[in-house]
Amino acid sequence: MSCSSEAAADKRLVALILLAALIAIGVPSSHADDPAQSATPWPGHDVFQNKGCAQCHSIHGKGGDEGPDLGEKRFYGTRLQLAALMWNHVPEMLEQMEKHKYEFPRLNGEEMGELITYLCYQRYAGEEGNERTGRKLLRKKNCILCHAFGGEGGDIGPDISNSDEYLSPLKMVTSMWNHGPDMMPYFQEHDVKRPTFKHDEIIDLAAGIRSYMQPTKVPVGSHNLGDAANGKVLLREKGCLHCHAVSGDGGDIAPDFTDLEFDCSVTEIAGRMWNHGPKMWDSMKEENVAFPALAVSEMADLIAYLFAIGLEDRLGNPENGAHIVQKECSGCHAVTDGGVAPEMESVAGMKSPLEMIVAMWNHAPEIRKKQIQKHVAWPELNDRQMAHLFAYLKSVETNQKVAE
Repeated sequence: MSCSSEAAADKRLVALILLAALIAIGVPSSHADDPAQSATPWPGHDVFQNKGCAQCHSIHGKGGDEGPDLGEKRFYGTRLQLAALMWNHVPEMLEQMEKHKYEFPRLNGEEMGELITYLCYQRYAGEEGNERTGRKLLRKKNCILCHAFGGEGGDIGPDISNSDEYLSPLKMVTSMWNHGPDMMPYFQEHDVKRPTFKHDEIIDLAAGIRSYMQPTKVPVGSHNLGDAANGKVLLREKGCLHCHAVSGDGGDIAPDFTDLEFDCSVTEIAGRMWNHGPKMWDSMKEENVAFPALAVSEMADLIAYLFAIGLEDRLGNPENGAHIVQKECSGCHAVTDGGVAPEMESVAGMKSPLEMIVAMWNHAPEIRKKQIQKHVAWPELNDRQMAHLFAYLKSVETNQKVAE
């Protein structure tokens, strides 16, 4: 992951709270866990408060100011990237906690999953958008040819600015999706270029449209974060897996979802779906597959699942993990010639990366004390090394059983 030194510093600070990288949304696809196992993010808010995270960090201005606002400085990366950043930042974090006499927050697996889910969904929700840019996009993207905004524009489609309901990005993209096929004949007949969206354009567009509106109510579900488990079911029910696959399960006409990057917000993911529309609709006609109209809640669930898939990490290599243990951990842990660390038996045979991160996190203060006593450097790890380390710890129990 490339970034400037300033951005890297911010992300290292963000990792102070994003202590695990392995969230209740799922683990690598070949594990028993599933990315659809996504809990609601709101219990994580209670963990954030009750465990003292808000003493240093805030969410959209609510909380401490020692560290960055995690609602504004969202982390865009995978779970293991978060875990590596957290681990590398432990010494600095413990120093600050000792300075302010904060109690170290030990967490169990459920608490960790809830907390990391809550924080990751800050990035899922996306940005606010720029109204001025959005108004310009209404003309640039030809929206004003069919729709009127503030009394100016075409009359082929409804004057969206007259609606008394708040236009959330989710509602907007759902409407665009459902009416997409109906718009195509007009584009073709009048030789109008169909708009596509990149980066933050669709977020800005929603902000621009809202600037013309004076809503009196906010519809239920306007800010629905979606349920990944429902999204997984819908992916099959709506016929998406006729063309697409998830980890090889499904069709091969279109890309496997696990090969696509969804490291972005809900509106950006929806924008990519919109961009893909014409090609997809042509393929659906050829394959005789019905167009999948979606309710707002269904769109939220589908995108939640795609978002969960986007958090997946590649599996590690146990042999590489053994080398990491020998090189980075042997200062404190006994390691045999075969690469097995007997003192790690209590954490061997782990079923998910979440277990490894819980163990590392709760043991961090003791590791730091021993590291200082033995005058050894803190072992910094990247996301791939974290994956290798988990693969090694997961394999130790298997190797022991074979030996018996």
